[in-house]
Amino acid sequence: MRAVINGLRSVVRTTNYAPNGRNILRQNECILRPQIRLFAAKSSPACWNCQNKSELRQNMICSDCGHLQDVDAGINYFELLSFPTKFSLEPQKLTQSFRQLQTIVHPDKYSNKTSREQTNSADWSSLINKAYKTLATPIERGQYLLQLEGETMPQDNSALNKEFLMAMMERNEEVEEAEDAKSLEDLNAQLVKELEEMAQRLSSLFEAKDLQGVKGTLVEMKYLLSIQSSIKQKQQRLLGS
Repeated sequence: MRAVINGLRSVVRTTNYAPNGRNILRQNECILRPQIRLFAAKSSPACWNCQNKSELRQNMICSDCGHLQDVDAGINYFELLSFPTKFSLEPQKLTQSFRQLQTIVHPDKYSNKTSREQTNSADWSSLINKAYKTLATPIERGQYLLQLEGETMPQDNSALNKEFLMAMMERNEEVEEAEDAKSLEDLNAQLVKELEEMAQRLSSLFEAKDLQGVKGTLVEMKYLLSIQSSIKQKQQRLLGS
């Protein structure tokens, strides 16, 4: 194993090679590239029931007739959950807002309504879930904000330096050589701490409009999350042995 790792290190010194010989960027593409539809700003459409263009309550309900409107798949997730469009947010308040919205659109409340409102209820519930999961996870929240800025993530590891890549190789090696649950727990605890620090860094980078720094930090977070996933898989193997 040492000979293999040393060989890989020599490759990293001359190329931007993914750690441990795996294309982690492609493995985690779903984390870094959520499917986000962006729409230009537009005026509220007329209510499908009363035909009035009144202001919507909670972005979903006609303030004139009270009917649940068709889902707006292009709505800003922050706006939907009543948060300013910025990286820093309070997780407890986010969860509270999520639960309040889900209460409003819960299918049980529309079981005796029109078929259109029943469909809208399910559609809004699904979108609210998606918005919450995106904003609740730092790496996905950062990715979403980046795309709202019209930016895309790099398709390779060019945003990383060779020292970081070598460090990731060494950490993968530590996971592979760990022989007990305690060692894996210690490795995971360190990753959790570093991911929290990176989330704080992202907040500062977004405030400073340093989008290149944002991209680099998001890619680094992706690598740490991949190692964390490897730790969890090995912990499960140890439990099953």
